[in-house]
Amino acid sequence: MRGRARCRQNPSQGRRVAPFMITSVFKYAYPNAKVRAMKGMLVPASVYHALIHAETFGEVLHVLQTTDYAEVFSDQMSPDMTLPELTGGLYKSLFTDYGKIIRSVSRDIRTLLILLYQQYELINLKTILRGIITHIPSERIARLLLPTEHHLLFSKADLLQFREVHDVIEHLQGSFFQYPLNLAVRRFQEEQEFFPLEMALDLHYYQTLWETAKKLSDLERRVAQQILGMYVDILNIAWIVRFKEQYHFSPEEILNYTIHHGYALTLDERRGLAQAETTAQILTDLQETPYGKALTGEEPLPTLHIVLTRYFIQQLHKFFAGNPFQIGVILSYLFLKEFEISDILSIAEAKKSGFSAERSQQYVIHATP
Repeated sequence: MRGRARCRQNPSQGRRVAPFMITSVFKYAYPNAKVRAMKGMLVPASVYHALIHAETFGEVLHVLQTTDYAEVFSDQMSPDMTLPELTGGLYKSLFTDYGKIIRSVSRDIRTLLILLYQQYELINLKTILRGIITHIPSERIARLLLPTEHHLLFSKADLLQFREVHDVIEHLQGSFFQYPLNLAVRRFQEEQEFFPLEMALDLHYYQTLWETAKKLSDLERRVAQQILGMYVDILNIAWIVRFKEQYHFSPEEILNYTIHHGYALTLDERRGLAQAETTAQILTDLQETPYGKALTGEEPLPTLHIVLTRYFIQQLHKFFAGNPFQIGVILSYLFLKEFEISDILSIAEAKKSGFSAERSQQYVIHATP
C-alpha cells in the first residue's frame, strides 16, 4: 500500500482501514485527546469582550480570575502585579501544556515540538543580549525572562552574569546558537547595534525548524510545513514592512533578511513586496497572493500582521474539524494558545496605558463584537 491507494473492500469482512490510518490512530489518539481537552479551556469570545472593555489593569486581572489562568496565579493576582509577572504566569501555563504534549507524543515528532518550544529560549537569549547592549541591570533583565524550565539551551543564571556581548558569545560556543552568533559578531562589533545579532538568531532558528519538519513522514511533513509555512509567511511580511518603514533597507537587503521558506509566498512574491515603493503597492501585491482574501486593501501597515494572523487562526481551527489523528491538531493548539496569551498581554498593556476599548482592539488578534 503506497500513497493514497484505496484498500479493496471484502464484503465478508466489512470496510478495511488503510494501514497508515491505523498507525495514525495509535500514534495520535492519546495526545490529541489531551490537546482537544486543552483547546476547550481556551478563553471564549465573551472573555475577550470583557477584557477589551475593562476600564483598568486591575479589572483585566479580575476577568482572568474567572478563567483557567486563575490556577496558575493562585492568590498572586493583585492590582499591583507587574506586566512581567503577568507575562511569566501566562507563559507558565503554555509551557505546562507543552510539557504534557511532548511527554505524550512519539519520538519522531517530539524533536519538532521540543524545537518549537525552544523558540522561547531564543526569546530569552535575545532579551539578555538586548539588555546588555542597552545597559539594563541584570536583575531587571531577569524579571523580563520567560520561565522556561525544560529542554534548555543555556543557563539563564550564567548569561545574566555577563555584561559584555562577546562574553555571552564565548560562553555559547558549542551550543545551538554558536553558528548564528559567530556569523553576526563582526557586524555587531562594527555597528554596536542589536539588529545583526537578532536577525542571525531568528533566521538560524526558523531554518532549523523548517529542516526539522522536513524529516517527518510524508503526511506529517505536509501538515507541519503548511502550518509552520503560514506562520513564516506572515512573519516575513511583517519583517518586510518593518525593514522598509523603520530601517529603509534596499530591496536586496530586505530579501536577504527574510526566511527562505514558507507555505504560500513564493520567492518572486517576496521579492515583489521588498521592491514595493509605497504602502498601497504592498497591499496591492499582497492581494495577488493567497493571503489577499484576508485583506480589504485599506489595512494600516502597523497592524497588517494582526489582520493576517486572524486569517491564520481561521486556518488553524480547520485542523480540528478534519482528520483527528494528525500532527495539525497539536501544532494548531500550540499556536492558538500563544496567540491567546499575546492578546491578553496586549490588552493588559493597553489598559496600563489607559487606552479605550476601541483603541485597545486595534492591537488584538481576536476581534470582539
